[in-house]
Amino acid sequence: MVHACHHRRDFLRQAGGASLAVGLSSQLILPKLAVGEDKPAGPAKADVGIARGSNLEEAVRRAVELSGGMDFIKADQTVLIKPNVTGAVVSPTTTNPEVLYAVIKLVAERGPKRIIVADRSFSPVFDVKTPRTVDVMKRVGHLDSVNQAISDFKAPVVAVGLEDCADELEKLGRKPDTQMWRKFKPEKAEHWPNGFEQAELLFAVDHVINVPVIKTHFQAWFTMSMKAFVGMSHHRTRLEFHTAFKGSGNLLDQKSSGSRRRLGPEGRKEDIDEVTPLVNRVAELNLGLNPSLNVLDGSKSFVFGGPSHGDTVDPKLIVASRDRIAADATGVAVLKRYGTERRLQKFSVWENPFIQHGIKIGLGIDGLEKLNLKEAGIEADELKLIKEMLV
Repeated sequence: MVHACHHRRDFLRQAGGASLAVGLSSQLILPKLAVGEDKPAGPAKADVGIARGSNLEEAVRRAVELSGGMDFIKADQTVLIKPNVTGAVVSPTTTNPEVLYAVIKLVAERGPKRIIVADRSFSPVFDVKTPRTVDVMKRVGHLDSVNQAISDFKAPVVAVGLEDCADELEKLGRKPDTQMWRKFKPEKAEHWPNGFEQAELLFAVDHVINVPVIKTHFQAWFTMSMKAFVGMSHHRTRLEFHTAFKGSGNLLDQKSSGSRRRLGPEGRKEDIDEVTPLVNRVAELNLGLNPSLNVLDGSKSFVFGGPSHGDTVDPKLIVASRDRIAADATGVAVLKRYGTERRLQKFSVWENPFIQHGIKIGLGIDGLEKLNLKEAGIEADELKLIKEMLV
């Protein structure tokens, strides 16, 4: 067993206590899309690790091992770890610093030559320069995690913002005049007729490890591994899909959408129609890149509202998978196990429009029969309930 030292746990817990009004992850949404016969076959099986431990570091290690480990990382490779750095508000708005520290440690044990912790924080005015992501990382404790990893085991790690990474691109072999954003149009991105822009740094490394939070989102219903790709995108791309949203965009009233108690098929249809213009685009941002691993932080979660304020629970667990659909489906089941918004609670995970569209465009497994759930430290009764929520 791996135990985090006491002084470090206290240090990380105390880090990033202040909040700023800048945060708030980008708003995205989801559609009711029928899964047609022409959908990609997807992988045959996906291992998902769900774990608790005596501390979060042990929980992360257990979940990652159950999901297949990090043997894909070879010596002298480069790895980008993408936490949720939505805005300057602590967990569960952003990834728990202890979880980030644990992921850095697991990656460092594989002997890569460079580890880059990077994201792009949300700008309420969609400005490319403000806020600086590294400033947000400092406020929420992520820089403490990076510095502690350097101190504890000499991790070759650095923290940068995806909007401010010219030096890192040069270190990775790109020419000095390389643009920091790459625009492209994947074939299946039908809802992006002019393509979208993602950070060039993502394509300059050997592996990307995605470390989002398990939580609800007042517009997108939930935000986990697929939605994390918004943080990898340029603000021009973010602005484009934000303006397509048909529902409430009030960042200060994040519980309003989830508080609607619509009944019957008409209410369900209204919810889906509201989010449809966005969910297609958000899911399709995932077509640009396939993370080597998704590690979902379930130490603390929003079960109502979100992404920066709402009702919280403390699952104190970690979900990990190399498959984005499998990871997100399991994360939604965790929210349902604790009781969450009606639009998630009442319907099957596999009826969720975000997950349906992800399946349609081939982002992962296409059903429960292909999800291989493995546990460590989860009590039998709770595991049974989570499995029931996955149906």
